[in-house]
Parts: sequence; structure tokens; C-alpha cells
Amino acid sequence: MSRSYADLVALASTVIIFATPACAADYAAHPRQAPSAATVLRIDRGPNPYCGPRCGCPEAVHVRHRSLERAYSYTLDPRTRSEEPHYYYGPNRTYVRYVNPRNPDLVFQY
Repeated sequence: MSRSYADLVALASTVIIFATPACAADYAAHPRQAPSAATVLRIDRGPNPYCGPRCGCPEAVHVRHRSLERAYSYTLDPRTRSEEPHYYYGPNRTYVRYVNPRNPDLVFQY
């Protein structure tokens, strides 16, 4: 008996919920105001954004040297850690290094 009353109450509440008008949908939505420009500090760096007053503009230098690679033997068993990889020098590759114009000699230091 109580089950039929519970079903009746659930049906009545569902009808009441869907029958009431949605007043909140009629409210006007106010657009957000954009943050003022005074709160955000923006530095105009010109056409190159990576140039700065302290370092200057970086210059790219292309350096060629051999790459260090590693390989494992075909008999490697990954369950044992007894075998170390074999390191060898691979082909020549071109790498880019960026030079500080105030200290161009430091490009070859690591």
C-alpha cells in the first residue's frame, strides 16, 4: 500500500516540477567585463618576441658533431640486470645552439 502512495507522490512531484515556468531562463545575461589594461603588464618587444634589453637578440649557430647512441645485445634478458648497454658514436648530426651576442665565445661550452 505504501508503495502505491510513494509512486503517486513521485508522479505528482514530477508533474509539478515540469509544470512550473522556468523564470530563471528569462533573466538577462550580463556579459563579463574584460580586465582593464592597467592590471596586465605587457612589454612590447617589437617583431621578435625573444629579444630583450638585457640579453639582446639570440643568434642561431649550427654545430655538427657525432651523436652518442646505445644498443643492447640480441641475447639480452631484461629480467637480469647483469648486462650494460653498448655505447657507440652514430652519424654526424646538425644541432642548433643559441648564442648570446655579448658573449659569442661561450657557444662551444656546455
